[in-house]
Amino acid sequence: MPSFEARTEDQRVRLASIELLTFDIDGTLTDATTWWAGEPVGWVQRYSVRDGEALLRIARAGLPVVPLSRNKTASARRRIEHLGCAPDWLGVTDKIGALEQIRERHGAVAAQHVLHVGDGLDDAPVFGQVGLGVAVADAHPEALRAAHLVLEAVGGARAIEELEARLRGANNPRLLGNRETKRGPT
Repeated sequence: MPSFEARTEDQRVRLASIELLTFDIDGTLTDATTWWAGEPVGWVQRYSVRDGEALLRIARAGLPVVPLSRNKTASARRRIEHLGCAPDWLGVTDKIGALEQIRERHGAVAAQHVLHVGDGLDDAPVFGQVGLGVAVADAHPEALRAAHLVLEAVGGARAIEELEARLRGANNPRLLGNRETKRGPT
């Protein structure tokens, strides 16, 4: 896994303080492309196995990872469940309200210790409600402007893997000492 250093001291401090990671699906875990597979399958997407592995490593290290997405397709639900994440916040229409529920569910984590990674216009306001708003490189212009950190990776192309490397590079205590490489279901 390549090493990514924080670009500024502020980014390093924010990355090191993260206690909860929320993520969008469309355009973040995927390349924002969908295909109609017909009935009864519905809409399908392509997911990065490497990003799935990164989410599994992050979660195993002790940093909770929670999907926060408007996507309510069967394929998204199946992918999220396969990764061992709760699908409770799939298909949400109010990401800020859902973010508050997620924080409460995870022990009232302070907003400044939450990282949200996304790409869409609806992620931009979430970035203002968390300690570290992270946009993928090909995010909507509003999300790029609102983000505290813009990744080098585009959505669906190892963006979560890059984020994991940045968290480790900033010495986030939840990820230190657990550089697990065992592969689980991805």
